[in-house]
Amino acid sequence: MELRQLEYFIHVCQSGSLTKAKEELGVTQPTLSQQIRVLEDEYNIQLFNRVSRGVEVTEAGEILLNKGNAIMNLLEEARNEINGRNNKSRETISIGCCPAELEYLAPYFIRFHQKYPNILLKIIDAEDVENKVLKHEVDIGITAYPISEPSVISTHLYRQEMVLLIHSEHPLADKSLIPFRSLKQMKSIMFLEKNKSLIDIYCFSCGFNLKSTIETSSTSVLIHWVRQGLGAALIPASSLESLRDDSLRIVKLEGHIPCWDISLLHLNSVTTSLTSRIFIQEMESYVSDVEVSLSCSGN
Repeated sequence: MELRQLEYFIHVCQSGSLTKAKEELGVTQPTLSQQIRVLEDEYNIQLFNRVSRGVEVTEAGEILLNKGNAIMNLLEEARNEINGRNNKSRETISIGCCPAELEYLAPYFIRFHQKYPNILLKIIDAEDVENKVLKHEVDIGITAYPISEPSVISTHLYRQEMVLLIHSEHPLADKSLIPFRSLKQMKSIMFLEKNKSLIDIYCFSCGFNLKSTIETSSTSVLIHWVRQGLGAALIPASSLESLRDDSLRIVKLEGHIPCWDISLLHLNSVTTSLTSRIFIQEMESYVSDVEVSLSCSGN
């Protein structure tokens, strides 16, 4: 006897009709009738009496129904117990991450999930990451901003550098590298709002002021505008790693380049969870592997 046949039998008993049971089960009546006949042949008994209003369970059928319900209840108990055990072992790590780094770190989050499927990653867009860590709103923080509180441990992950994104028909399209100072001559420059203060500092140190024509909070919008020929954009290099577009060119900058360090934050506490420590170790290992890969490829 198969569980499917037992399930069909119980449905017929409950509905008192082959027609109603087949609608509930989503099968054809010939299929349902055949499965009932298989059960009757296996036990060499009649399970139902056909009556004008449907079917009635025989005495032998009542015995099978009682035992069948007990079997189904045991299976349901086992399923609930297993699910409860799985849910109990599933832990969550909340991560506050500055939006600019989410795309770059997405492959790491995927790799971590594949390695630790029972650890749920809750990724939260956050600019004021340090404050969220201090308030215990997140377990881990990833940010480019300097840390002011001694109770927060900051671990350096990697350095972000700006590159210039231009259209393939731009006058600089044949260049692979230009001095940062040469941006002084550009009239149509665009960048992300959150990078404005950083760019201003670098420009000031080089003795000029870079006036933007467009500022936005979206990297994808910047890329779209460059594609439309509206100007050149200063964008973090990591945001363009997966960019594949023949109409666009990436020009690296040399000299005094706008850059900032990305760090991982967590509270200096002996109560840091094991899952958080695992995440920190895996993150450091991942970034190290990426840096070695980039060095070997010459990027």
